[in-house]
Amino acid sequence: MTELNPTNQQILHYAGHFLQCRGYNGFSYKDISQKLGIKNASIHHYYPKKEDLVAALLEERRKNLAMSIVQMVESKKSAREQLQYYFDYALQEFEEGKSICPPGSVIIDYEELPEKVKKQEILLLDDIRDWLTNVLRTGLEQKEFNFSDSVEARAEDVFVTLMGARLLSSIKGRKTLVRSISSIKSSLGWRD
Repeated sequence: MTELNPTNQQILHYAGHFLQCRGYNGFSYKDISQKLGIKNASIHHYYPKKEDLVAALLEERRKNLAMSIVQMVESKKSAREQLQYYFDYALQEFEEGKSICPPGSVIIDYEELPEKVKKQEILLLDDIRDWLTNVLRTGLEQKEFNFSDSVEARAEDVFVTLMGARLLSSIKGRKTLVRSISSIKSSLGWRD
């Protein structure tokens, strides 16, 4: 991956913002260049094609997720605290106007996506699912959660519910996201 100098970081920042607000086909290099006050050619210098940019962005999201997981494990966060981090992250992004979660932002256009982007999308989905599965398994073992279906199925339910809630909340408002988080907690036997 290209070294992340300040311009590159800004390109990825705005690409991520547009991706989460508009989807893969909803933004162009022109949108980013206008925000940064640079020419499209400057973006092409780092990312010759849009697929290179979005694949790099998804890869960066995967790296950020991995770093967050390591930090939570090292600081001995409980399963509930880790899951609350996930919920807080979704709420924060909603407040920033990013109603679509990073992996959800490319699912809409999945069949049309270049293979490079599809690969990073699948890896990101797998990383999130694996992390959620580990968190829920730990929470069940530590008696922080109480549910009877398989940990894998419950992790997928949590992920899908939150992804859908983020999308619906863009129309129905923040309360939809908050209610969905509350419903997820209840389904896990999470009592505050």
